[in-house]
Formats: sequence, C-alpha cells, structure tokens
Amino acid sequence: MDEANRSGMSTMELLGETWRVWRSHAGMFVLLMGIPIAALALMTILVAYVIAPHPEETPLREVLLGMGLPQKVAVFVLFLGSFAVQYRALAASVFATQEIRSGRSVGILQAIRSVRRKQLRLFWMVMLASMLTGPLGLIVFPLLAFGVAPGFPVAILENKTAFAAIKRGDALAKGGHGRIALLVALWLGLGIAGVYAWVSSIVMLQERFGRSWILRPVPILGFWLLLLIPEAYMIALTLNYLEQRGRGGEIGSAAGVQTDG
Repeated sequence: MDEANRSGMSTMELLGETWRVWRSHAGMFVLLMGIPIAALALMTILVAYVIAPHPEETPLREVLLGMGLPQKVAVFVLFLGSFAVQYRALAASVFATQEIRSGRSVGILQAIRSVRRKQLRLFWMVMLASMLTGPLGLIVFPLLAFGVAPGFPVAILENKTAFAAIKRGDALAKGGHGRIALLVALWLGLGIAGVYAWVSSIVMLQERFGRSWILRPVPILGFWLLLLIPEAYMIALTLNYLEQRGRGGEIGSAAGVQTDG
C-alpha cells in the first residue's frame, strides 16, 4: 500500500490503464506486431527456397546439417534481422503509447519511423548477455529483465544509451521496484503459458487433421498473438515511466528529447 501511495497509481490501476490504452488503438498495436511476423515469414521463405532449398518434409536437423558455412552465416544474419525488426516494433509501441497518453494521434508508420538504432541497444544487450551465458541464461535473463526494465522507456523516449537509460530508469523508480518485479513476473508467466498453449494447440491440430495445408497459417498466427504479450509489457512500462516523470515534476514530453537523436 505504501508503494502505491508513493507512486500515485496502484499496480492494478496501471494494468487497467494498460488495457485501456491497448484496446483504444488495438488495430494499430496488432498491426505493429504484424511487422515482425511479416519479416519472419520473409525469412522463412528465403531460407526454404533460396538459401537452403529442401523438400517440404525434410526434418529441420537434416536441413541444418546439410548447410555449408556461407548458408549458416546467411541464416544467422536473417535470424538477427528478425530480432531487429521485432525490437523496433516494440520500441514503436513505446512511442505510440506516449503519444496516445498525451492525447495526440499516432499512426503505424509514424511510430516505426520514430525509432533510432541507438534506442534498441538495451534490447540487444539483454539478448546477447542471455545467449552468451549458455544454460545460465535461464537465470540471467529474468534477472536482467528485472534490472533493466525501467530503462526501456528511457532509452526509447529520451534517446539515451543502454547504461545511461538503466541508471536514469533506476533513479525514476525510487523504491517502486516491487511493481517492476510484478510486471516482469506477469510478462514471463504469460509468455511461458502462451508458448505452452501455442505448441500444445499445434500438436493437437496436427494429430487430428494431419499436415493439412489449412493449418499452415496457424503457427505464425499463434506467434503473432504471442508477440502481443511483450507489447503489452512495453505499454505498461511506458505508462509507469510517464507516471513517474509526472510525479517527479517532469511534465514536459520526452518526445522532444527523443527526436534530437
């Protein structure tokens, strides 16, 4: 209760506001996450028909073993590119949330164009740290996600470097880390549950209908829905950031700072 009093907005109110913001512009937010889905579909087509052509029923393991070094490098570059598009879409969601909360109109192209590469460094830092730690990444990732969470809106809306954004976000939190921990736990919990439901649904449909062509869109549509979870998480972090700025007397929009870079 003390934390809610200090922050001015309870966690439940924050979650409710997150839902209202997303619902008020649901079409835009859904289409934003459609951009990384389109990039992933393009990547799949390039791999299957250009980089490593193979019969449709070939197991993935055999496809990977049959690739030469140039092919593996090309697939890895496309893999990183798909993450870059996803991070840009999530960052655009942050910008869009600020515009919506400020009462300004915002479109998909405007939100995407507002993102700069510098503002995505925090995403890459968390990803690389989690990957490079191997099996320990299962522990490192949640800890990093909690530690850097307040910095995401700062990096994007104030155009700060990764470490400067972490420091600034931590200063803005001012004891409100319990709320951040809850948001991270909700995001990870919903993500894990969503992946389990997604995989289970695909397996169940394949057992019932086989490998029918009708089911081909199901995996990618399911992944599209899964991407709405981190997007909602970014919306919540942005609303929390804006509320913290207002509580600290920083009434001016961060958009002016953001466009300087």
